[in-house]
Amino acid sequence: MPGLNASLYLGLSGLQAQQSALSVVGQNIANVNTPGYTRQRADLSSNLSLNEGQLYFGTGVTLTSVQGIRDRFLDLQIYRETAKESGASDRFAGLNAIATSLADSGSSGIGAQIQAFFQGFQDLSAQPQSAALRTNLVNKAQGMVTALKTRYQLLDDQRNSADQAVGSLVTQVNTLTDQIANLNQRIMTETTPGANNDARDQRKALTDKLSALVGISVFEGAKGEYQITLDSGTGVLVNGTSAFQLRTSPGGALDGKSSVLLDVGVPPLNVTSDIKEGQLGARLDLRDNLLPGLQRQLDQLAAGIVQGVNQLHRTGFAADGITNSASAAPHPPLAFNNYFFVGDPTNPSNPGLPVGVDFTGNYKGMVSSLAIDPNIVLDSSLIAAAGAAGAKGDNTKALAMAALQTALGTVDLDGNGAGDSGTTYSNVVGNLISDVGNKVQRYETQTTAQQNLLTALQNQRDSISGVNLDEEASSMMTLQRGYQASARFISVINQLTDQLVNQFGR
Repeated sequence: MPGLNASLYLGLSGLQAQQSALSVVGQNIANVNTPGYTRQRADLSSNLSLNEGQLYFGTGVTLTSVQGIRDRFLDLQIYRETAKESGASDRFAGLNAIATSLADSGSSGIGAQIQAFFQGFQDLSAQPQSAALRTNLVNKAQGMVTALKTRYQLLDDQRNSADQAVGSLVTQVNTLTDQIANLNQRIMTETTPGANNDARDQRKALTDKLSALVGISVFEGAKGEYQITLDSGTGVLVNGTSAFQLRTSPGGALDGKSSVLLDVGVPPLNVTSDIKEGQLGARLDLRDNLLPGLQRQLDQLAAGIVQGVNQLHRTGFAADGITNSASAAPHPPLAFNNYFFVGDPTNPSNPGLPVGVDFTGNYKGMVSSLAIDPNIVLDSSLIAAAGAAGAKGDNTKALAMAALQTALGTVDLDGNGAGDSGTTYSNVVGNLISDVGNKVQRYETQTTAQQNLLTALQNQRDSISGVNLDEEASSMMTLQRGYQASARFISVINQLTDQLVNQFGR
């Protein structure tokens, strides 16, 4: 039968267990405001019993483990939703930055400048020989070209900014994946599974940051290690203790922009199109899809104007009633083919520029390469307002070009080399503005929805893993009473031992 010495051990185990559990409560209280901290719980269990004959006597209590209170599946869901929220937010920010300029409905807007250009032809038709009206038309044309180029350049600047951000984000991703792999090493080598709570908290915080940068899928292995892949599942970023690096390679994506490669072998894996969410996915989407889509619409619009005006202009006659496409080639000081619009000689990057009379279906770079024929800029009398040779004062072509403003089928939107039925310059501009507005609204709505969902998930995680001071105070009082009771128990056993020694030891 256990004696007084065994009873002293019972009390001692109680003191030690309550003291250790109080330390866990203190750790929770100390980290109540620490971001990413997971509440810890002291797990107590009774020691194995000793049997004396047919009786079993307990041998006290032991602190068996200190467990972090976390919901693994909730963490994985938060990683996914964080990537979606940051992706939608960055897309919204990128499009919202250019929406106001593209949607400008004032006198400097694209629609107003196009309307003013064709109104210049209408005004000229009233007085075809007026030098002032011809000069005014050239000025209106230059204003329209400038408006198109300004918006196009704005989109180019945003694309370049997104491209530069890709390299910076790739570096941040690599830093985080290296750190996560190192924490995996610490977790996989822990002596007691699940004991290294601090390492898990650090890894969770790093994975939260990583999911904001790039869309990921996270899997937890048998030893507690994280395996992290891109959200498309095509590339592994972290596999246990190994981290695979992303890098950028210039010239491999749209318009020579940098590609994103994953160093998982030779050759490296091109994952540019596989990164869908997070800040990196949003910047790639803006750079390669959303902004080029808006540029394509501007190119199509410019191509429609060029085709419509040039087709009529080249068959018309200048103010002298003589100069047209047949007689204009030797016209000084520059070669002149009786086109109103030509390719900009300072920007000859697009050999497919359709300055002639036919749709080609390839309009990329049209706005960048667009210019008014320099001969017309120098001599506005070359504007072919007349429709018949020798008919000074004729306004046939001026009226025809003015009518293009409301003509149907003037813009090729599907790239098949023919104008789409029902399209006019004004409704193409309207569709462009509407497209930008719809996308901005779409991503703003998606951002708000994702933020609400993410907030709900984080609140749910905090309710499970966060520190509640009221609960900790209650636990602290309970453990305090347990410690006091164990101390009192030891005091009683000590008195009994003293009495036994003093009375029977004489």
